[in-house]
Amino acid sequence: MPSKVTGRIVKARKHASTPHNKNHRWETFTAKIAKFNSLQPLRKVRRHDLDTEDFASATSYFANGMQRWNELNVSKVFIDFKRQVLPLCESLAQILHFEDRIMELLAEHISVQDKESLEPLLDLLTAFAHDLGARFEKHYAQSLSLIVAVAGRPQDVEVIEWTFGALAFLFKYLSKLIVPNIQPTFDIIVPLLGRSKHPPHIARFAAEALSFLVKKAGAPSHRETALPKFVDHVKLDLFKMVEDRQYTLYKDGIMTMFAEAIKGAERSIHTAAPAIVTQLIDAIPESLDDHEDRTSASTQEIWTDVVCGVLTSAIHHSTPDTFGEVADTTLDKIISYSGAQNSTGKWWRFVPFFRVVGVLGGVRKGSRITNWPKLISIITQMLDKIAKEREESYPNDQEDIWKHLMVPIAIVWHHIPIDALLAHHGALVQSLTKGSLMGWFIPFCSYACELDPSRFSNLLRSEFQKFILTHWSQRENEEMLCVLLPMMIQKQAFPPQENVKAVGFPRHGKIKSSLNLRTWRFPPFRREDHTTRTPRFGETVACPSILLFYNCLT
Repeated sequence: MPSKVTGRIVKARKHASTPHNKNHRWETFTAKIAKFNSLQPLRKVRRHDLDTEDFASATSYFANGMQRWNELNVSKVFIDFKRQVLPLCESLAQILHFEDRIMELLAEHISVQDKESLEPLLDLLTAFAHDLGARFEKHYAQSLSLIVAVAGRPQDVEVIEWTFGALAFLFKYLSKLIVPNIQPTFDIIVPLLGRSKHPPHIARFAAEALSFLVKKAGAPSHRETALPKFVDHVKLDLFKMVEDRQYTLYKDGIMTMFAEAIKGAERSIHTAAPAIVTQLIDAIPESLDDHEDRTSASTQEIWTDVVCGVLTSAIHHSTPDTFGEVADTTLDKIISYSGAQNSTGKWWRFVPFFRVVGVLGGVRKGSRITNWPKLISIITQMLDKIAKEREESYPNDQEDIWKHLMVPIAIVWHHIPIDALLAHHGALVQSLTKGSLMGWFIPFCSYACELDPSRFSNLLRSEFQKFILTHWSQRENEEMLCVLLPMMIQKQAFPPQENVKAVGFPRHGKIKSSLNLRTWRFPPFRREDHTTRTPRFGETVACPSILLFYNCLT
């Protein structure tokens, strides 16, 4: 990853305060940007430049636009454009005949990037595209390049609004031509999406405009052809940017593009959302080879970040009712993948799906999930297959297993309703206390205690006691108990010492002798005089954490 990265895409929050009535006061650039929605043109049913609906063959959007702006704009650049183009646009037939010359004049004057003339010129460009329809396809790439050139330079808020408004209108009018093959359009717009150095709001507006095409690609007629090709194209392009300092902003732009494609009006979810989410999950690269070095971010991890970011944004936008179909589709996809695996499986093959399940069950405290039994059942099935695999050691695996497996499971365990959890709790604990995962049960219990001490006491404490009485001396369990047990006691995970007998630990002489004579190697611990010291190698010390545990035993 690069040492320096550019800013992230953060959408301004809308406050519920009463709006002011001072329409002519000064506002900051950020405040103006927060008010601008680049997708607004896509929500309009028809254009403003026709007063009456006249669909006769002689009707021209470009000619009507010229009449309108002839009276409203007197800038030098626009007057020069008007003087040359008016003789060429007296009728629709004439416009079609001189289309190359008109496009040449539009390109010449838009490239000047004069603020006073950009609004009418960009508006006329979209009207020209509306008139030509499919004939505009040969001018499409040039038009996009003109718009990208304007948006790629520092501009006032008004210019940004006109630019992305024109971009949205082009996408709307030409969607039937663009959607079957979105990749060329994406390649032209991609500098604005964060691939090149631009402000985060430019990347957000470009992502919102492109999301309109992604929604169209998710329609039934294109989801089997156009959508998979586009997702793969975006994925491969993102992988090329991993070492670039623009990687963070570019990844945020891609996540915003897909997230906005999933969202509908108000707090609804678009009808194409299940197909888009399914394709994003299908695009997650295959698991790493057994002997591949995983010290750096893998392509699997990068694309899983994108999928989780898209789902997180959709969850924040939606309600339990509107998000239900997306959640069910996502869980069904994970079930199909898990069922296709062998009876045993390497843990990293399931990492993307544990992360996705963690997002579904953790964001907004899992309030968007209505089918909790299905979600927890998927977790237990995947854990059971991982637990059957022989434990192996790889560089940096410890952090990855904790972050991508144990933490999502603990978060789901924390948020799931108790009635849904009880039916699968036994299978969950059994998978965590056997095979390759048993070394993670103590830190899992510690984290569960930190999240919800009461739930830990009711559901996990007895299992925790049984486990450490049987496996306390295996692997690194002793050292982990040294560090984690005091934290759990502070969280009141166990009864007070005067009620030790209620804990249920049997007496165990071997534990006592081992605790007093054990040679410990662990991070510094706090002494009675509130200073810290790390024991020297070979030094016999009494670990305060373990002595506390022994007090609980006796």
